Amino acid sequence: MIPKHSIDKYKLAIAKNVGKEVNLCLKKGRRMIAINNCIIEKAYESIFVIKICGESLLNMSRISVCYADLLTGNARVTIKAEQSETA
Repeated sequence: MIPKHSIDKYKLAIAKNVGKEVNLCLKKGRRMIAINNCIIEKAYESIFVIKICGESLLNMSRISVCYADLLTGNARVTIKAEQSETA
């Protein structure tokens, strides 16, 4: 049984970062696939949608990930640090 409070932490973190660039790593079988240029597009109750901006090994433009995959380690989302511009 998955504790609900743990999934709620992921939901809150993803909802706060909708529209930001992220890096996504997915487990597909025995391999881990890294997708770099992505944007969190929408967050729903049980899934969130990521738009793939660059090229990837997956032939998709969008991918949906459930919050349970984050909890189990089948998916990892890393938010890119915002670059500060110096004048």
